[in-house]
Amino acid sequence: MTVLVETVGRLLGLRSRMSSRLDLARMIREGLPQGAAERVKGLLDLNDRELAAAMGVSQKTVSRLRKSPAARVNPVAGDRLYRMARLYALATTVTGGEEPARAWLRSPQFGLAGQTPLESMLTEAGAREVEDLLGRIEHGVLA
Repeated sequence: MTVLVETVGRLLGLRSRMSSRLDLARMIREGLPQGAAERVKGLLDLNDRELAAAMGVSQKTVSRLRKSPAARVNPVAGDRLYRMARLYALATTVTGGEEPARAWLRSPQFGLAGQTPLESMLTEAGAREVEDLLGRIEHGVLA
C-alpha cells in the first residue's frame, strides 16, 4: 500500500513523503496545489473540457487555477484528482506502462458495460468498478 500511496503522491506532484492514505486525505482536505490538476491532465492526456468534467468544475475554473500558481484545489475536486491518479497508477501497473494505461483508460471495456474507464471513474461507484476490473485483469480472470 505504501508504494501506491507514494506513487499517487508523486503523480499529483506532492513533495511531502506520505506513508498512508490518511496523509493523502489530509492533503486533499487542505487543498491540493493547482499543479496537481495540470499533472493529472498531462498523465491522462486530457483536454481542458475533459479535465473540468472529471474534476466536476467549469472550464473557467480550470483556467483560473492555471493562472494562479498559489491556488489550491477544493477538496471535492482534489478527491477526484486523487481518484484519477490512483486508477492511472493501477492501470500502469496492470497494463505494463504509461502508454498502454492511457490507451486502456480511453477504450470501451466489456467489463464496464461498454464504457471507458475514464467515463466510469467520474463517480466513486464507477471508480470502484474500474479498480475491480483492473484486479480481475491482473489476476487473469475473464474481464
